[in-house]
Amino acid sequence: MIDDLDRGIMRILTRNGRTPYTAVARELGTSEATVRQRVTRLQESGALRIVALCNPLTLGHQSVRLMIRVRDLTPRAVAKSLADLPMINHVALCAGSQDIFLEGTCRDQAQLVQLLDDIRMLPGVSEVQVLLLLELFKDYSWSGLASAVGQGVTAE
Repeated sequence: MIDDLDRGIMRILTRNGRTPYTAVARELGTSEATVRQRVTRLQESGALRIVALCNPLTLGHQSVRLMIRVRDLTPRAVAKSLADLPMINHVALCAGSQDIFLEGTCRDQAQLVQLLDDIRMLPGVSEVQVLLLLELFKDYSWSGLASAVGQGVTAE
């Protein structure tokens, strides 16, 4: 269960994942050891992952989103295979007309073509819908949890 202290820690780390635990502790009125233990617990439970994000488009890379429809295998089995591809950085099972959502980054168009070939040859993949990003206005962030129903980052 996530409590108000956990929410406070996550709120601070979503602003800057490199914030020193001493600064987090000072802002929340607790000890550095408590922050360190809480962050470790949140990471081990899968509730928190601290990463560096960059905009691949500013680096000249191809950023792509893919919707996959599966046939003859379970979506979970195909998703596990897709997660092993090095250019794929996000894999999620979906409900609706598509079974799997992917995000990928390729250094150039040739690598994107290779990625699409690799995906289409995987057992269970029956259809691939490609969305090529042209411009990025908002980056992936857990900050959306602040207004979500359920266990939000901030107290409701």
